Amino acid sequence: MSEPVRVMPDELHIASLVVHVMPQALSHVAQALLQVDDAQVHGSHPDGKLVVTLEGPNAGAIMDKVAQIQQISGVLNVSLVYQHAESRHFLNQEVGHDQYPA
Repeated sequence: MSEPVRVMPDELHIASLVVHVMPQALSHVAQALLQVDDAQVHGSHPDGKLVVTLEGPNAGAIMDKVAQIQQISGVLNVSLVYQHAESRHFLNQEVGHDQYPA
């Protein structure tokens, strides 16, 4: 019998993607990505590549957004590059800057 999946409701998942699109659809896809909740376009290349980040409460929400992006007209492929999950509590803590000896 498998163990139940633990859901941490106070988590934030962040994923980075490369969205490959037909070059002539680059502008259309970039505009359509504005309609995807918690998606940000950070860069593009005229050959048909967009660098995108997604945020969501869990991995399932991230994958739902990936599926939504795959359905945009002009999208050829969505490559998940990185995904990270962190407790929102830890994300709100100040980070100290330790000094290292030379």
